[in-house]
Amino acid sequence: MQDQNLVSVVITTRNRADLLPRAIRSVLEQTWPDLELIVVDDASDIPVTLTTTDPRVRLLRNETARGCADARNVGFQAPRGRFLCMLDDDDWYLPEKLESQARYLLDHPGTGMVFSRVVVRDAAGQDRHYLGLNHVHSAEINLMAFNVIHPASALVRREVYEQIRFEPTIRKYEDTLFFNRVCFTCETAFLPMDVAVWMQDGRPDQLTRVFHERNFINFRIVCEGLKEILRSHPKARRRYYGRLALQAARCKRFGEATLAGMRALGVAPV
Repeated sequence: MQDQNLVSVVITTRNRADLLPRAIRSVLEQTWPDLELIVVDDASDIPVTLTTTDPRVRLLRNETARGCADARNVGFQAPRGRFLCMLDDDDWYLPEKLESQARYLLDHPGTGMVFSRVVVRDAAGQDRHYLGLNHVHSAEINLMAFNVIHPASALVRREVYEQIRFEPTIRKYEDTLFFNRVCFTCETAFLPMDVAVWMQDGRPDQLTRVFHERNFINFRIVCEGLKEILRSHPKARRRYYGRLALQAARCKRFGEATLAGMRALGVAPV
């Protein structure tokens, strides 16, 4: 039976056992005690073992690697909570994240998802933000920005996730696809506060590093997944397919670059 105040947190991890404890600790130290934590080990070479004995924590394991997006889907099939959120193993929550956002959704029954700011920390320990506290949010603004919602920054109602799941085949830009779909499906609110720390310290295992072929293949999945929305938003269509054309050209896929360019200009159907 679903707990009306329970928040279910999913952490996905693979081969980063040194970082995982910090992420887990940040969940268990939340000021909102009504929570459960599901850790999904996405086929780490050495299976994850948990040092905590907290009964709120469960561990799941994929025997073959499924990627971050599908590992999140695995985790989100297990929760009992009314509200769902996610955390990468190298990031961590600030203490009042769950309480502030859960109370917001409890007070605003018409809102399907709430998100906030994250602190972006680099290898030198310097912090910055990419959103101001005066950020004005709309589905169109998020679409034009590709996506401003960090996974650790959001809390979503269970019924919203049941409509819109992560695309299991995608290996990058999964957040761009998922959060834009959510924003065009339900009311989304921005709560102006810092709720998590996003580490961008340049490690070679971070998905934000540039690999042209992978970028093109995965951004093509984004464009395909958002095509119905892009058809109705010509400026965004030019932006997305223009970017896809550049990525295809970098990979010397000139035929696909030409098609994407024609779609950006509206002379080829999406």
